[in-house]
Amino acid sequence: MDSWWLYLVVSATTLCFAKSHVAGSKVISIRGIHPTKIPLYSPDQDFHCLDGSLIISFSKVNDDYCDCVDGSDEPGTSACSNGSFYCQNLSYKPKYIPSGRVNDGVCDCCDASDEYDSNLCVNNCYDLGHLAKLKADEAQKVAREGNDIRNEMVAKGKQIKSELQQKLSKLRTDHEESELIKKEKEGLKKDAEEKEKIALDKYKPPEPEQTESENEQVREEKPNEAEDYFKLLDSDESGTVTIVELQTRITFDRDRNGQVSEEEALYFLNNRPELTMQEFIDSAWKNIKPFLMLEKGLFKPAGDEPQEANAEEAQNADHVEGDEQEDHDEHEDHDDHDDHDDHDDQEDHEGEGEEEGEIERGEDKEERVPEPEEPAKYDEETQALVDQANAARNRFNEADKAVQDLLTDIKKVEEKLSVDYGIDGEFTALDEQCFDYTDLEYVYTLCMFGKATQRSKNGGSDVNLGSWSNWHGPEENKYSKMKYDHGYTCWNGPARSTIVTLICGMENKLLSVTEPSRCEYAMELSTPSVCKLMPEILDTHDEL
Repeated sequence: MDSWWLYLVVSATTLCFAKSHVAGSKVISIRGIHPTKIPLYSPDQDFHCLDGSLIISFSKVNDDYCDCVDGSDEPGTSACSNGSFYCQNLSYKPKYIPSGRVNDGVCDCCDASDEYDSNLCVNNCYDLGHLAKLKADEAQKVAREGNDIRNEMVAKGKQIKSELQQKLSKLRTDHEESELIKKEKEGLKKDAEEKEKIALDKYKPPEPEQTESENEQVREEKPNEAEDYFKLLDSDESGTVTIVELQTRITFDRDRNGQVSEEEALYFLNNRPELTMQEFIDSAWKNIKPFLMLEKGLFKPAGDEPQEANAEEAQNADHVEGDEQEDHDEHEDHDDHDDHDDHDDQEDHEGEGEEEGEIERGEDKEERVPEPEEPAKYDEETQALVDQANAARNRFNEADKAVQDLLTDIKKVEEKLSVDYGIDGEFTALDEQCFDYTDLEYVYTLCMFGKATQRSKNGGSDVNLGSWSNWHGPEENKYSKMKYDHGYTCWNGPARSTIVTLICGMENKLLSVTEPSRCEYAMELSTPSVCKLMPEILDTHDEL
């Protein structure tokens, strides 16, 4: 407060200067100069242009004619287009204005010094200074109280970070243990599968003795048989056979429970999600061929009657799956009302088909969908080995899934620990917190370190305005702005992006959202996280 009053006293002595004459007294006011430049404007000597370009009589200073190139001889008039006028604004904030605004009928200086040729303006600097002082006091109060909350957020951030580090350590330990369990289960699975394979080999038909020419012919035909069956399985003609495609065929129901599980499909695909034709021939065909022959009735388990093969029905079943998928995709293009009507119509048709047997759709399904086949039976010992192998595969898959889940959790925690949450971790507690702002048309949502979105108040889906990218503030105040980019691309425009400006406040609140440029949004967020006391906040009174 003392420095403020000292400034008022010093400034009051610089209001004007007088040049005395022997014959009388003539006062010349030197308007528009900063107090530090007073010595350069001495009425008792010629004036030196501040750029050193010219020396003129002091009587030409502020005579409404521009003599100096830099305009320094006319600080109090509008004569020089490149000049500037200094508003002293006692009791408030001093400032410079362009010389062109002097005596233009607009009050730019609160002390009315820029409009000295008229009485249009009044000196209201004291009132403005008083209001500024009140605002400064309030800003200091908010800063101090907000800083207390910030300190609590810093402590919470440290606690969260410590918990994450402990969680990461435990996850890594659990992962190591899970890897050991997985290896153990993998070994048991291999042993069980080897026993299963030996047991199933006895169901293979004996290979008749063949001449060399017949052997050559078989060698030529076998690849073709595998290729043909690969093409049959590859119903979507993608060039690969997948788990889903095997699950549509009862042939691969190893445990004969009426459905093909994912584990069973993986067995035939050599534990891979999909195989190309060459991979299918090299690694999968040897597992598939015995079951295919069993389906075709080329050999049978002891005590069973031959079963008739129906490859055409199996193929038709595959086509039905494809047709039903196409129908499903086509229906997705209709609106909800049409879907509802179609659903009702379908129920009506199905009911008629069941009662009368005359509906074409019902008849078509009866013709094309094969009857469930009787599962082939193994002897008791073989079935036990098959069951053991299936159980071993299930246990291995569960162990493998546990390993993968732990790796996913480890990655998530590592990503959290790598985020820059501020110098003191003051933004840690805000992670994943979301704040809304509503204007006349839209609801905006900002999720900290996540993404910013826009949604119409009339409904519809969210529009991505950008995902968290980095801190975007100036070097001296890096954590004052956040950048969210790579949002949805505008029509014939750039990808949407958002700059979030953080200001000190007592609560976390989204204050405003604007779009200063097309597809570039600006948000203002109040938060105690940035209420760190700075010298410029503490010295606010010194500016008055």
